[in-house]
Amino acid sequence: MVNPFTDKFLERIQYQGSPNVTFADLPALQFQFAKTVPFENIDIMVQKNEDLTLENIRKKIIDQKRGGVCYELNPLFYSFLKQQGFDVRMVAATIVHDQDHHDLVGTHITTLLTQEENRYIVDVGFGGNHALQPIPMTGETVTSLTGEYRIREVQTPFGEYAMQKYRDGKLDIQYIFSTEPIDEAHLNMAKDRITDHTDSPFNKSVLLNKLTDDGSITLTNQSFTITRNNRKTRQEVDRDLFKQLCEHRFGIPMTEKMLQLLV
Repeated sequence: MVNPFTDKFLERIQYQGSPNVTFADLPALQFQFAKTVPFENIDIMVQKNEDLTLENIRKKIIDQKRGGVCYELNPLFYSFLKQQGFDVRMVAATIVHDQDHHDLVGTHITTLLTQEENRYIVDVGFGGNHALQPIPMTGETVTSLTGEYRIREVQTPFGEYAMQKYRDGKLDIQYIFSTEPIDEAHLNMAKDRITDHTDSPFNKSVLLNKLTDDGSITLTNQSFTITRNNRKTRQEVDRDLFKQLCEHRFGIPMTEKMLQLLV
């Protein structure tokens, strides 16, 4: 018998495979998630303040068909994997900008999965940087339509592992993470910092991003960008076009009050 949450989750991401998910199914699940659940910071920008619980996250993304940021997207995927019987834990990471450690320590949330004594990072909440498969913590490089990724050991105050991505032929550190498990209290700490901190990249302007079969779509309060086979086309947006794109390309209805705060 299919669990109601499992059924709703798979319906939300339009997954057509078996509800009895195996490790081999995870790349397909991650790709479907990235194509159907947008990375979006609307709640931050409209200053909606609600306690972050797994139940509230499920209601927002599954029932209301919204998206979210890392502390919503990855915990939802984590809760699905846990219910499927996988050995998973939520862990905290620190985003790195220009190879420097960001002020917002521990505010990226991701999932660590252990399968047959091997450990992987499963991340569906890092904007457009989707590996679209579990990334092994043994150093092998994995490739997806968004680029090449790997994990290596490091020694820092912020964690013992770094997730890296190739850019222009060089490996750049995207974030550094610890393997210590975190709980809902940590999710709320991350939410508060991302919402209120002056250095937060997500409380300045609205951003929506979603993968497509051959690239991605990105919407801001100024532009709509389509990336297809690594080629970008960009158009300016006004309030009416923003509302239309939000609703028809990202599936998120806009009220007049929301538009006033976002555009």
